Amino acid sequence: MREIQSIEVRDEAQVGAARRAVHGFARELGFTERELAELDIVVQEIGTNAVRYATRGGWLHFTRPLGAEPGIEIFYWDKGPGIYDLDRAVRDGVSTSGGLGTGLGAIRRLLDEFDVYSTVRATGALKSLAPARRTTCGTAILGRKWVATTRLASRAHGATARSIGVWSRPRSDEIYNGDAYLVRRRGRQMLCAVVDGLGHGSGAHEAACVALEVLNGWQGEPLDELLQAAHEALRATRGAVLGATVVDRSAEAFYYAGVGNIEVRIFNAPEPARPISANGTLGARFERARVWSHRWAEGTTIVLASDGLSAKWDLQDYPGLLQRSPQLLAGILMRDYERETDDATVLVAR
Repeated sequence: MREIQSIEVRDEAQVGAARRAVHGFARELGFTERELAELDIVVQEIGTNAVRYATRGGWLHFTRPLGAEPGIEIFYWDKGPGIYDLDRAVRDGVSTSGGLGTGLGAIRRLLDEFDVYSTVRATGALKSLAPARRTTCGTAILGRKWVATTRLASRAHGATARSIGVWSRPRSDEIYNGDAYLVRRRGRQMLCAVVDGLGHGSGAHEAACVALEVLNGWQGEPLDELLQAAHEALRATRGAVLGATVVDRSAEAFYYAGVGNIEVRIFNAPEPARPISANGTLGARFERARVWSHRWAEGTTIVLASDGLSAKWDLQDYPGLLQRSPQLLAGILMRDYERETDDATVLVAR
């Protein structure tokens, strides 16, 4: 699992702190001085516009991209008024008073990969029609920059970073994350899983780690056997719930099995797919999980989430988001539907 570092950006002092933090992180990854200067500009542009337009500021997150290729992934989000004309805003030198604007073109040019999504806050008569449960307006920016020595290979082989989106964080008052996730490739097959150790804190973290050990040993065996092995290994812990899917591109099929309250939703599948997790808790009360089998096609998207993410989200509130980067989708769902009183994880596989 990768660690995501996060910095709130509300004023110019925090912009400087974010720039220095990203610079130091990127230096350790092997970026050249020129590339570090480019990253400084990226963070400065994002932060300055967050302070200027996002009303209550935003959050800058940074980490390594998923997969083995060395680089940095930067994710920014806010819940501001949004950008009214996004196509115009990403042109160099264009500013908009409705949200982030100045610098989006420069940001795109200085990064190897760039994606931005924005929904506009409802006003006037439309405000009464907006969903009352959560605020879904705001802007999110996803960018990746690869270390120069591996940039060409990363562009060609960074499949994991582009086909998977994942966000996982502990409860706000905890150090240890009781949630965990795994992405493991085996030829044309890919295993994705979300684990939620019971409760939170160190005990939940220990249970999640035990489950990950079992999942990491996967050699292509059926999911019901894998969950049974996890159940046996978790007997010495407080237990966990788990949802896992295997995407088999050779067979054009995917399989799902889960135990406990792991949310699973399928989009753009060739046939209706509504798999359900079995009742129980691995390590405590578990008989056998059903393995759901469905057809797979390019564009099919699977979302797995622990109960730290409210299940009230609806992609109809986010026009066009399903066609964007899986990481952008995962980050926006976390921004808008996380429960601060619990560990939370969302994984998007495509």
